[in-house]
Amino acid sequence: MEQRKEIEILDVAKFIMAIMVVGIHTLGRYGIYPLFRIAVPLFFMISSYLFFSNTEKRGNLKYLKKFCIRNIKLYCFWFVVLMPIFLPMGGYLTGNLLFNAFKLIIKVFFGSTFAASWYISALVIGMCFVFICDKLKINYGIIVGITFAIYVVCCLNSNYRNLMPDNSIIVMINRIYPGTIYNGFLVGLFWIFLGYLFACKGTICDRKNSQIGLITSCLLLLAEYFIVTKTHLAVDNDCYFMLIPVCCFAFDNLISCEWNCKRIDVKVLRKYSTIIYCVHASLAGVIEHYWISDSNFTDCVLKFILVLAMSLMVANTVCVLEKKKAFKWLHNAY
Repeated sequence: MEQRKEIEILDVAKFIMAIMVVGIHTLGRYGIYPLFRIAVPLFFMISSYLFFSNTEKRGNLKYLKKFCIRNIKLYCFWFVVLMPIFLPMGGYLTGNLLFNAFKLIIKVFFGSTFAASWYISALVIGMCFVFICDKLKINYGIIVGITFAIYVVCCLNSNYRNLMPDNSIIVMINRIYPGTIYNGFLVGLFWIFLGYLFACKGTICDRKNSQIGLITSCLLLLAEYFIVTKTHLAVDNDCYFMLIPVCCFAFDNLISCEWNCKRIDVKVLRKYSTIIYCVHASLAGVIEHYWISDSNFTDCVLKFILVLAMSLMVANTVCVLEKKKAFKWLHNAY
């Protein structure tokens, strides 16, 4: 069966966004912000859209179970492979080992064990949440209200943190959360539900208006970025309010795109994007720790090039070796 064009373009988009995520973790302040910040929300939306657009299986518990098991295997594979990196660098091998083990378990659900792994656990938890909401036929408005309110808390704790005193409720929520609230499953709920809405409702508007909306919202996102930067409101630049319309219009344009991808092997890109995401941040940590510790422009660019090249080499190695009978288990890497 010929693959749907919107799925093909989504695989291409995921590969590009994986490179953008590499930029987030290597280029530092020289990253192309706020553009890079569309990557993770779109990752959530694409995964959700692809899952829930299958109307025959959308309410099937076995379909959800298969999705969760596949991502849990992905998490476990890279957890084991990257243990020699994140255990010593995260301080898990010193001090009270029992406490460290407990902390590691907590981070599986609320943060990251190996670098950037929070996305995988957030995707599993978020998909289960939206699946249950769909099965219970909870009103869309209620879910949007709850998940948007959580996203607002994430925005206020990242790009607008310095607006609030340390004893404010918003800041206390982030302190109570066992990790960083905008790098955990809570921030993913809103984006996953938006992907679900696209799967159920289709595109927002016609292509011309969607393109105008994308350009307008991008300009407003840039304005928001300059405001929070110039006024020193931000602690981290993960969450912006204007990311919502930007990502919605960007996604709308993607699923309505008629670009022919026949010259590109999207199945390979799909594997590469997943492997690059899983391995890049750990490689960046190693390079920063043992080699490039400075944060000047030249070093950041060099680090980006090295990490991307090494990630591509890992992805290519996996794709080559998995074809051999003895290495078929490597399919768990993506």
